[in-house]
Amino acid sequence: MTKSIIFDSGPIISFSTNNLLWLLEPLQKQFGGDFYITRGVYSELVERPLNTKKYKFEALQILPYINEGILKMINGSVVRPKAEKILDLANSIFKARGNWIQMVHRTEMEVIAAAIQLGSSAIVVDERATRLLIENPRRLIDWFRKRLHTNVSIDQENLSEFRKEVGKIKVIRSVELATIAYELGLFSRYMYKEEEKVVPQLRKTLLEGVLWGIKLNGCSISREEIDDIVKIET
Repeated sequence: MTKSIIFDSGPIISFSTNNLLWLLEPLQKQFGGDFYITRGVYSELVERPLNTKKYKFEALQILPYINEGILKMINGSVVRPKAEKILDLANSIFKARGNWIQMVHRTEMEVIAAAIQLGSSAIVVDERATRLLIENPRRLIDWFRKRLHTNVSIDQENLSEFRKEVGKIKVIRSVELATIAYELGLFSRYMYKEEEKVVPQLRKTLLEGVLWGIKLNGCSISREEIDDIVKIET
């Protein structure tokens, strides 16, 4: 089976708003496998935005990457049953004030279901709740308590069932992809001697600019994490 990575809509949108979509092709070639999106992600990236005034141009920028096969589409009927099952489980794990916390959306669960179906190397998701649900669900309790200002309980049975269904899927954020691109030298187009005369510590400034741009467009990464990445990479 061909290596693959499944993308949620958030990272693609973040790349688009930061003028980073051009990174997808060299990253895909470096990976040596396929980049996929689900039918639900396609709807969020293209179909719905094309019916708006604000995001129409953004959709038109993303569409060529799909048409050219840099982002391939997986058949929705293949992943839908699995997605529905893990969606119901995920939204029946945490409870506050007597009600289940509806913490994830169908599209994100389609991404996970597609990764399970294809045996993918990773999923690319920027959403904090989805990532923590896979990596460290107990951290979500404190996060929800701070946000909701109330006690939060956890259904152990549903959590165990969710983890059994999902398994150990690797989660990558758009900031990690951008950092890999930086390590591969893909940002060299911005690092000429002329720019260095104008911008002190150009490499550090460039990486900070990229990471903060992605953070401010929805990627869950802390200021401390950005500082650590910049320190390591520059």
